[in-house]
Amino acid sequence: MGRKKRLYAKPIKRILDRKTRTVVGWLYEWNTGAQVPMWKDGKKTDVIYE
Repeated sequence: MGRKKRLYAKPIKRILDRKTRTVVGWLYEWNTGAQVPMWKDGKKTDVIYE
């Protein structure tokens, strides 16, 4: 079977800064099952997923 194309995604979790708990991005799940973060202002490293 061929590889599925990414056609659509939906947000499944918020990504929060660990210290301030402000939203720094969202985790999206594509129709292929792949989960990819979308950052508000560049990639962050000290985060939690909610």
